[in-house]
Amino acid sequence: MRQTILAVLSLSTISALLTGCGGDLVLLNSKGPVAHGLSGLMMTAIYLMLLVVIPSIIMALWFGWKYRASNKDADYKPTWAHSTAIEIAVWGIPIIIIAILAYIAWWGSHQYDPYRPLDAESTKKPVDIQVIAEPYKWVFVYPEQQIATINELRFPEQTPVHFHITSDFTMNSFFMPQLAGQIYAMAGMQTHLHVLANETGVYRGFSSNYSGYGFSQMHFKAHSVSQADFDKWVADVKAGNGSQYAAVQKQTLDFAGLQAVRDGERSQHQIEGMLADAKTPEQKAAAEAAEKQGAYPHHPHPVTYYASVEPQLFKKVIAKYMSNYHGAEQAHADASHATAGE
Repeated sequence: MRQTILAVLSLSTISALLTGCGGDLVLLNSKGPVAHGLSGLMMTAIYLMLLVVIPSIIMALWFGWKYRASNKDADYKPTWAHSTAIEIAVWGIPIIIIAILAYIAWWGSHQYDPYRPLDAESTKKPVDIQVIAEPYKWVFVYPEQQIATINELRFPEQTPVHFHITSDFTMNSFFMPQLAGQIYAMAGMQTHLHVLANETGVYRGFSSNYSGYGFSQMHFKAHSVSQADFDKWVADVKAGNGSQYAAVQKQTLDFAGLQAVRDGERSQHQIEGMLADAKTPEQKAAAEAAEKQGAYPHHPHPVTYYASVEPQLFKKVIAKYMSNYHGAEQAHADASHATAGE
């Protein structure tokens, strides 16, 4: 009776835990060639490892049943010490599986390299999008279209998209699981990511690694639309009609405006740190302005469109951390205050 109760409780607990495994499994619901290939590699690795896991579980249960104390017919070999067949199985099978995993990992790392253009998947000209990680939002600059957005992406379906990625504060991670793997965003550096959406849809994007008190708000929607809808959207943004898309419409995003967006959202702990660390008149003025503005409320930055963007804005953000040490020191201070919490 006691064993029956324990079995029922165990099954009930497992069933309750498995209810958390439902929902949209985005890693397995790929909408682009890169994500589809990566999910295929992941499932192949899982299937190969199950070749060891499943037999091990079966044998553990079978041995426990066969050699139970009440089974008087079980073989008893107290002098048994070695089996060549068992040694070959327990060493040979894992070695073969590891060799196969090593090969597909090597092949996949080249085949799905984020820096590898998707020329084989499409003959269309790629859309260039520059990504800037800001605290705590994503800024997207379209250099050819000369527009910019915050916390929203739009690009044509069946068209390669080339992301140029950097950070204007601490290290971050750019991730759209249905389209590609994650790629890091780092201050003073530029990383690349090539993606392609097979169909129209709205895909989730977010910061996948902790980068400060507000990183959980760093999520955005990536809209894959038809070429005609993309062209219309670009024209509407340039014309200042962002309200049609439930976005805040603004005119120009320049370097000063980007810094205002960046510095206008600080926690109380960061503000106190700025006041304590301020030494130069400029730092003191910035700290006083931040104190006057107050702490940033915990909610995502609204989707914002800019009808025009300053040329070379992306390069200026990178150069900010390369031309001298002041930018790097400020970023380090901001990151220290951000990760310390409020």
